[in-house]
Amino acid sequence: MLNRRTLLLNIAASATSILPWHNLTAEPAPDALTDPIRLLEAYQRLSGSFDDRLIIWWMRGTRYGVVNAKSTALYGMEVGMFHRWYQQPDGNFKAAFFELTYYTDLNTGELLREFANPYTGEKNKVRHVRLGPEIRNLTTAGLTSPDNPMVHAYRSNLGPAVTSAERVWIPTSVEATIKFPKPAAPTILLNIYTTVQGSLADAFNQKLVSAPCTFEFHNILKWEPWMQMGDHPGHMMSTASGRKMESVDELPANYMTMASEVHSKYIADPIATLEKYASQLRQANK
Repeated sequence: MLNRRTLLLNIAASATSILPWHNLTAEPAPDALTDPIRLLEAYQRLSGSFDDRLIIWWMRGTRYGVVNAKSTALYGMEVGMFHRWYQQPDGNFKAAFFELTYYTDLNTGELLREFANPYTGEKNKVRHVRLGPEIRNLTTAGLTSPDNPMVHAYRSNLGPAVTSAERVWIPTSVEATIKFPKPAAPTILLNIYTTVQGSLADAFNQKLVSAPCTFEFHNILKWEPWMQMGDHPGHMMSTASGRKMESVDELPANYMTMASEVHSKYIADPIATLEKYASQLRQANK
């Protein structure tokens, strides 16, 4: 049985190319933007790949507290999501996945170890995020719901795409309600929104295995448990921006320093970290 923190993280949260990363074809026909299969493939080409190379989503952002519609910046975020993708016989995609995210001091950008809570006046020991390794499933409807009876009202979406000046933006979302069996446990609401942006021509170029992209991330969530907010009114929201990478050598030095300190076993060799689940996906495709 998943504990509360693991379940929340599981819902929250979704090498170089053998061909050059540049525009090799004309812009797609307009109907490609509305064809669910073509759109899924375009999203996968930008955000992931059509082979099992390491794909990293790196983002930097800020977590805010919101009380009575007033937002307060609380701490920074350094996000790393690591994937190895496998296309399925039905055209969908599955990934071996894990995430390492670190909260940082707003002034120095260094790893936040103790948080001076502006709402309670207390100092909280910070808990950073490790999610997975696990398997995720991407379809034309977005990420599929975890197989867990505590997950209710799960909704995910992929698209619609927006285009302008030879660029394309493809949004995805996950919304869910988590109801725990213990009567005293609070109901958890999750709202996660990510937009991928890249070259319109690259996105629909079937000759490309992978293409570069950038990310914009937003979410709305209740207070982190480690903040010990009790019944304090309000909630949190996050904003972050970043880009796709294909090697840990591309990650910022400060991210690698934090990951090496907190999760050295996972960051030392992300491809090996994902191999157990990647092997399962390879075997399933045979």
